[in-house]
Amino acid sequence: MPPSAVEQTIPMDATAGLRPRNGVMSARLDGDTSERAAVPGSGQDRRFAVFAAACAAATLVMCLLDTLAAPSARRPGQAVVTALLGVTVLAGVWFLRRGFTPRVLMAAGATLMVVGVAAGIWLPDSLDAALVLPLAGAVLAMPAARGRPLLVLLAVGFVASMVGETVASVGSGTDGVGSQSDTFLSLLEAAVMLAFTFGLLWWVGDRWWRADEQARRALASQRRLLEVNEHLLSTLDPQGVFELIADSLKSVVAYDNLTIYRVDRSAGVLRPVLARDRFAQLIIESTFPTTTGLTGWVVAHGAAECVNDTLHDPRVHTIAGTPSEPEALIVVPLLVGGEVAGTLNVGRMGGEEAHFSDGEFELACLFAGQASIALRNAETLRAVATRAETDALTGLRNRGAFDDRLAALMADPSVQPLVLVMLDLDGFHNYNKEHGHPAGDALLQAAARAITASVRDGDLCFRYGGDEFALLLPGTEEDSATLIAERVRLAIAAANTRGAPAVTASVGLGISPWDAEAAGALVDATDAALFRAKESGGNRVKTWRRISAASGAGEVASQEGG
Repeated sequence: MPPSAVEQTIPMDATAGLRPRNGVMSARLDGDTSERAAVPGSGQDRRFAVFAAACAAATLVMCLLDTLAAPSARRPGQAVVTALLGVTVLAGVWFLRRGFTPRVLMAAGATLMVVGVAAGIWLPDSLDAALVLPLAGAVLAMPAARGRPLLVLLAVGFVASMVGETVASVGSGTDGVGSQSDTFLSLLEAAVMLAFTFGLLWWVGDRWWRADEQARRALASQRRLLEVNEHLLSTLDPQGVFELIADSLKSVVAYDNLTIYRVDRSAGVLRPVLARDRFAQLIIESTFPTTTGLTGWVVAHGAAECVNDTLHDPRVHTIAGTPSEPEALIVVPLLVGGEVAGTLNVGRMGGEEAHFSDGEFELACLFAGQASIALRNAETLRAVATRAETDALTGLRNRGAFDDRLAALMADPSVQPLVLVMLDLDGFHNYNKEHGHPAGDALLQAAARAITASVRDGDLCFRYGGDEFALLLPGTEEDSATLIAERVRLAIAAANTRGAPAVTASVGLGISPWDAEAAGALVDATDAALFRAKESGGNRVKTWRRISAASGAGEVASQEGG
């Protein structure tokens, strides 16, 4: 159930308990530590490397001295343990000089565990070595593992310690029931202490990994936010910023679907502007009232909400065509000038394992702030574009918008035949002289209203210049276009401002592709038809069309009014 498809009606007093519960953080970050090399280049890493090398060298020297001084019966076992330690030290030095990776740490830890078991077998008097070496191996390998692998690693270390100590204790030559009992108690005590020690290592290691992951996640989110900010400063393309926000958020907060909505207050609906979802096409084509569901609640209250269990909430309903599935959902308002201009909806499919954590909720809110800026830019660009295309006096589109739309429609075969209607107010110059320019402006406004009221949805109206107007009628046959032009002519003739005499209009029609196949040629043909209407006395409609290649362009039918 995609977050954009989940619509929930949540009462005002039903927000308690809807805050996110701790869940898994499953996002894979850039620079994943499973492959990240830990190079001891400075600070604590270098000091630890020096300390570890010094301890290893000292241990190796003591083992060599102990081997030389050992009785002949113990010398072979002592030599084996010393050789293993020597190989480990040499390999460690070689890798330390080149930077060590998690795999090397795991190998070194495993080697020390093996050395501990070997010490128990060949050095029965060396109980400390049999106990401590596997423990040291587990500690050494801790930075390379987390979660279940870390638990397995520590379990192996515990077993190695117990095996080494058991072999060493049994091989130390104890006799008698009392001695056996003491050995058993000693091993039991060692097992308890080792269990506590390895358990403590597990707890510390896991907590350390979680803290490290949170720090890396915060760093990654800051880096992503900086990238988004840079993009916001370098582009005025809101859609590109929305795409970047969706990509960047996914790198720090794992999600299955994301939708950004824009509030259309004039229509009272939420309109999707971006959908990352398996039902993206269905979502993009859908709108719903601003009062509907959890998204509507967030719009009404201006507060972010996180619902980690949408399936069992009785207030949940689904957009038609999408399945009802377990999902966690975050909805964050996008504020522009203190008003909710949209929402960022983020969803993750699944049960408890998909729940959003508090940290993820906060990150979604941070990225929503960037989306708010992009949405504000989009609204600003839309307003600027509208002003640039709009005639200030009549409210119709202007000449520049006419040129752009005509070129686009001429290149689109799906809107053919395309009819261009051009009209000119008869006697407007004399009207202006007699009644004054303010009255002339009022007349132009009345004519614009008459034109707009006379056309169909989908028809485009423009002020071409002065007292000239133009209409573009996509996908319209000649007969239908002539009827629309007649309706416009009659509406203008009926317009009357301040009790002044009615002003009429002369109208010319050109049809693509029959009259012309290029925008400029179509304007010329339509303007010629308009000139013929003026020349014939005005207040009439003339259509210019191409009869045949042999006869050339000619005037055909006209309908005269009055």
